[in-house]
Amino acid sequence: MQARLAVAALALVCGVAIPLRLSDDVWAYAAYGAQLAHGVDPWAHAYTAADLARYADPLLDGALRAWNGSLPRDVYGPVFTFATALVVAATRPLGPAGTIFALRALASLALLACIALAQRKRPRLARLLALHPVVLWSAAEGHNDAFWLALVLLADHLRSVPARLTALVAAGAVKAVAVVALGGALLGRRRPVATAVAALALIVAYAPLIWSLVAHGIDHGNGAPRISLSHAAALAGWSGSPLPLAVGAALGVAGLAAVVRALRGGDLAAGAALAAWLALPAPEPWYATWLVPVVALAGPTPAARALFAASVTGLAGYVQDAVPGTALRDPALLGGTMLALYALPLIVALFQPAPSPQPMPTPPGPPAATSAPTPVATTTPAPPTPPATPSPQASVTPNPFSYVVDPTPGPSGAPQIIEISLNDRVLHMGGMMLVKVTTSSDVTAVVARSMGRQIAIPQGAPGYFAGQQQLPGSIPFFLLNRTYQIEFVATTADGRSTIYALPMRLER
Repeated sequence: MQARLAVAALALVCGVAIPLRLSDDVWAYAAYGAQLAHGVDPWAHAYTAADLARYADPLLDGALRAWNGSLPRDVYGPVFTFATALVVAATRPLGPAGTIFALRALASLALLACIALAQRKRPRLARLLALHPVVLWSAAEGHNDAFWLALVLLADHLRSVPARLTALVAAGAVKAVAVVALGGALLGRRRPVATAVAALALIVAYAPLIWSLVAHGIDHGNGAPRISLSHAAALAGWSGSPLPLAVGAALGVAGLAAVVRALRGGDLAAGAALAAWLALPAPEPWYATWLVPVVALAGPTPAARALFAASVTGLAGYVQDAVPGTALRDPALLGGTMLALYALPLIVALFQPAPSPQPMPTPPGPPAATSAPTPVATTTPAPPTPPATPSPQASVTPNPFSYVVDPTPGPSGAPQIIEISLNDRVLHMGGMMLVKVTTSSDVTAVVARSMGRQIAIPQGAPGYFAGQQQLPGSIPFFLLNRTYQIEFVATTADGRSTIYALPMRLER
C-alpha cells in the first residue's frame, strides 16, 4: 500500500508542477467560488466579461481569459461549489495562481485518499487508481472527480446505514454522476424512506441548477460541437462533409452490437457503463476516473476491457482543446479523432473472447460424491464388549455443498484459494447462498462480489472462511435468468490478493 501511495504521490507532484496546458476546468471551479463570494449565482447561466466587469476581481478576470471571455454555467452540486468558495477565500492573499495551485493540490490529495480507502476492500481499484496515467493527470489538472469518488469509497468503511447514505448523497451533491453509486446502494433493498430522503436531498441540492435550466434553457456554445457519437450529424454540418457522420454511424452500429453482447452475456454493470460512455455528448479524458471503478468491479469481461481501453483513448478528446477552432472543420481530423476515441474500445468489446468458465463444477451426483472429508473415527481402543452388542455407527451429516471447485494454484508468493464450495450453482430470488472457502493461512479476508456488490465471508479459522447470505425477495426481472461471474477475492494483511471467478445463475 505504501509503495502505491508513494508512486502515485510522486506522479501527482510532478503533474501539479506542470502548468495547465490542456484543460481549464479548474479555472471555472475557482470562478464559481469567486461568484458566490460576490453574491452571484453561478448556476443561473453562463457569464461574459461584461456581466462580471463591475467586480474587478483578478480571479474572475483570469478565468474569463482562460475561457475566452465566457464562463460556462456551474453544473456541479453545492457541496463542491461551496467548498470551492472556502478555498478561494482562504487563498485570496496568494493571488489567482495560488488559488489554482491549491485546487489542483486538493484534487491530488483527494485521489490519494481514494487509493488509501480502496486498498483494503477493493485492492484492484487501488492499483488502477495509483498507476493509471490518465487518472493521475486528471487529478493533477484539478478535476473534481476524485472528490466524489473519495466520498463513495468512504461509504464503504462506514458501519451504519444512515452514515453510508449520507456520504453517498454528499458525493452526489459534488457531481451528479455519483448518483449511480447511490442508486446501486439502494437497488433491490426495501428502504422506501431512505430512498425518498436521499432523492429529496439531491433535488434540494440541485434546485438552483434545475430552476435555471427550466427558466433559461441549456447554454449552447458558439464553437464546434464536442467530438462524440451523439454530435456526429452536427460535426458533419460544421465541416461541410458527410465523413464525420459516416464514421459516427459506423461506430454507433458497432457500439450497439458491443452493448447488446455485454448485456446478453449478463455483464450488466460494464455493459450499461459502455452504453452510457458511447452516449456521452462529450467523452472527456478525465472521465477515466468514472470508468476505472467499473473496470475494477466488473472483472475480466470484454465490456470491462473495452472501458479500460476507453479510459486511455479518451485522451483523443484533448485534440479539440489543443487544435485551433478553424482546423476542426477539416473532415479528416474530425473523423480521425472519432476513430481514435472509439475504435479500439469497440474492437476490444466485440472481438475479445468472453472469459471461459474457469471452474468446472463437480459432476452431478449424490451429495456424498462431493462431500467434505468424512471425520475419521477415533482410534481409542474400545473396551471389551460382548460380540452381540453392536457398536454405534458414526452419524453422517448431509453435505450442503453441491458446487465444489478447486481453483488452479496461483503464482508463487501470492495468497492461494484452495477450494470454493457453494450450496448450488443456481441461486433463486429469496433463497439462501451458503459458501465455504479454504485458503492459504496468510489470507485474512475473503469477499464475494458481483455486479458492483460484495459480501464479506466471515473467518472461522486460519485459512477457513464460511458464511451464508439470503438473497433479496424482490429482484428486478431484467436481472433474473442470467449467468453472472461471482469473484472471490482473498486478501492478506499486507494487501496481496488473489481473485477467482465462478459462473452462477440467478433465477426466479
